Amino acid sequence: MSEEPGLSISESANLERGYRRLLAWYPKWFRLQNTEEVLAVLMACAQDDQTRPSLEAAVDLLKGATRMRLRPRPGQPRTVFAAVWLMIAGAAAELGVMVTLLATQSGIKADVIARYPAYAHAIGHAVNVQVTLDEVAGPIVIAVWLWLAWMSSRGKQRGRVAFAVFFGLTSLSVLYSLSQGSLVYAPAAMSVGLGIWAIAAAAIMLIFNKASSPYFQRREPVLA
Repeated sequence: MSEEPGLSISESANLERGYRRLLAWYPKWFRLQNTEEVLAVLMACAQDDQTRPSLEAAVDLLKGATRMRLRPRPGQPRTVFAAVWLMIAGAAAELGVMVTLLATQSGIKADVIARYPAYAHAIGHAVNVQVTLDEVAGPIVIAVWLWLAWMSSRGKQRGRVAFAVFFGLTSLSVLYSLSQGSLVYAPAAMSVGLGIWAIAAAAIMLIFNKASSPYFQRREPVLA
């Protein structure tokens, strides 16, 4: 990039780096096609003594990046776009369940045992087992949700198959929790768990939708 009038080479380089950091928030497909052109316009419009992006320019660029991220990339069906955001929502909800259960486990156990003292040992054991499972499996499940969202957004067929398997395991997990009496000792967490299952069910219907299938059959790579 050539030096702008009134700026030293180092000042011009600092300004350019600032703009590039802001442009890095845009999707990869947009950056590959438009970065240099947008950067040239930004540098040409810079003030003579400007060494960093103005607050107004930074806000405008970040708003533009957000709009880009919140709409389908070129060639991506809206069904797939919606499914990806549902998967991200599933990861967020899973995190909420894990944090809530860990934070309230003592209260849950005490409350249920107080109501059903005859079953204190069984209830305590069931709660401990569920909490242990959440501590171990929770972070893994969240990572899987996000990985499946990443794979699906890029039209990877193996990602779609993996999500079908994940949905089956999620369904089995819900059935197991119900069989252990989760609706009794942790109704709030179980309700959210059923909500997560509903999110997964909606996502799987979207990615296996007729409109989505061609996107997962394409062979060329899909940019981030």
